[in-house]
Amino acid sequence: MTATDIGRREILMAALLAGALHGALAVAGVFAGLEGTYAHSDQVAYHAPTIAKMASEMPSPVLSDYQSATAPGFHLVMSALSSLGADASVLRALNALFGAALVAFATALVAARGGGRAALAFGAALALSPYTLNPSIWLATDNLATLFVLGAFAAALPLAAGRAPRAAVAGAAASILAVAAVGVRQIMAYAAAFPGAAIVARACAERRMPSVASLAGAALALVPALLLVAFFAWLWGGLVPPSFQQYHGSGGNPATPVYALALVGIWGLAAFLGIPGYLRELLTPRVALVALLAGAACCLVPSNYVVHVRFGGVLWTIASKLPSIAERSLFLVPLAALGAAALAAYLRLWSRSHDAAARGVGAYALFALLGSIAAQTANSQCFERYLQPPVLVFTAIAAMALVGRSYRAWPLVAAAALSAALSAMNILRGGA
Repeated sequence: MTATDIGRREILMAALLAGALHGALAVAGVFAGLEGTYAHSDQVAYHAPTIAKMASEMPSPVLSDYQSATAPGFHLVMSALSSLGADASVLRALNALFGAALVAFATALVAARGGGRAALAFGAALALSPYTLNPSIWLATDNLATLFVLGAFAAALPLAAGRAPRAAVAGAAASILAVAAVGVRQIMAYAAAFPGAAIVARACAERRMPSVASLAGAALALVPALLLVAFFAWLWGGLVPPSFQQYHGSGGNPATPVYALALVGIWGLAAFLGIPGYLRELLTPRVALVALLAGAACCLVPSNYVVHVRFGGVLWTIASKLPSIAERSLFLVPLAALGAAALAAYLRLWSRSHDAAARGVGAYALFALLGSIAAQTANSQCFERYLQPPVLVFTAIAAMALVGRSYRAWPLVAAAALSAALSAMNILRGGA
């Protein structure tokens, strides 16, 4: 189902309402002087000092080392404004607008496939999530980088849907937006692979192999973002600035895929449950077998809570209070098995769809989710805040691409209520 099928006014209204909800809450949080959360701590310890330092160094800020693990794009924008006289409230209000734009844009992508009602439920779940709301209330790079990633995703989306008359233009646009994403957070380089992922997704939808020529063209989209990552690596002597290389750049975290699947077991399941007939498919013996196999695979790596290795998020907090056996969490492993089952049930329904465009978009969204998980696995730390928004966004797009207006919104309404409860707890208790 396309944007023209749904109606531009309906898409716009859903996007504006979701973005306004997020923006109003974020701006209220800015001017209420809230503190005590992880995002507040990061602002005080890292982002605000980095912005102040770069502002004092304008017009030639030092980029070889600074107090942030991310690329300097966000800090450069904020420090330039600061050097022109913008105070902290102005910078934080602008940062809140980045978050509102992210929520609005993601909601528009969903609305173009599932209609306004379903998109509003999704938009509320994303707008109220502590992992979008926190980075909007306090200075953080998360939402701006994710906004660019979704822009790159949207640019290549017509390739997956089979309606891109100028594939080179779509690929170039995705490549440029991927460079912008890398400029804010270098780990977002996976967005440069979106044109290739879209081409492969379309081939999967049509049950054929992608052409070598199209993949070669898509490979060109990788070059600018990878060159920028290479430049940063040369500048820093590693994939993160020197001050953070031991903490974030000391190797991958094998628990990250387990944690991501556990998040799919909550937020992805909520997105998929709106598909008519999905629950019946989820409860089949074949899907149960997938869950058992996935659970066994998840037991191959440690998944218990360990500070500064496996921590930082709602699920980690719960896991820390529940038992584990041989460093395998008795909470996360079953939840990850449920997440694998959720994906398996979706793929069963996907395989039966007769709409090639729907299959193309659905597969593309899951490829994008896989890319985000793979990128975060390269981080030494496994933080929920970098995984939860992509899980929610890409599973919702995949779900609604498959069934359009037939999508039932009630599971995402429940997800929005959960998001609100988690954010309230996070802000009131100053949690992670």
